[in-house]
Amino acid sequence: MFFSFATLVLGCAIAYVAWQQWRIARHRLRLDLFDRRYKIYDATRKFLSIILREARFDDSQLFEFYAGTSDAEFLFNSAVVNYLEQVRKRAVNMRTHQRVYEHMPVGDERSRHVQAEHDDLTWLTDQLTAMTQGFSPYLSFSHVK
Repeated sequence: MFFSFATLVLGCAIAYVAWQQWRIARHRLRLDLFDRRYKIYDATRKFLSIILREARFDDSQLFEFYAGTSDAEFLFNSAVVNYLEQVRKRAVNMRTHQRVYEHMPVGDERSRHVQAEHDDLTWLTDQLTAMTQGFSPYLSFSHVK
């Protein structure tokens, strides 16, 4: 009888330790996932900050943004992945318009490129604050108790 009771207590203790290990592993996974997602958020924020500060970017900065966000499709839903693609496209379009109008004489064609560049630049600078809305469901601690 004593050995049956001791076996039961030992089994319960082992089950409790296993449950605690499962909880720790689950929390560790959530922390690792947060870290990887935050790196993508931070790469986007840094790229947009460069554009806001300089109204330009170079190839190395674009590559750094692309490299920093390349894992997004594995960590976020399609809405965030599409958003990051839109940031990249708008930035490249902005730079293309800048390069096209740079050597153009003043006129309607140049004005059209200047306006298009301005529209993309405005959208990109607005994203510095707007991007938080798309990332917050993945990075917020409001649901952690």
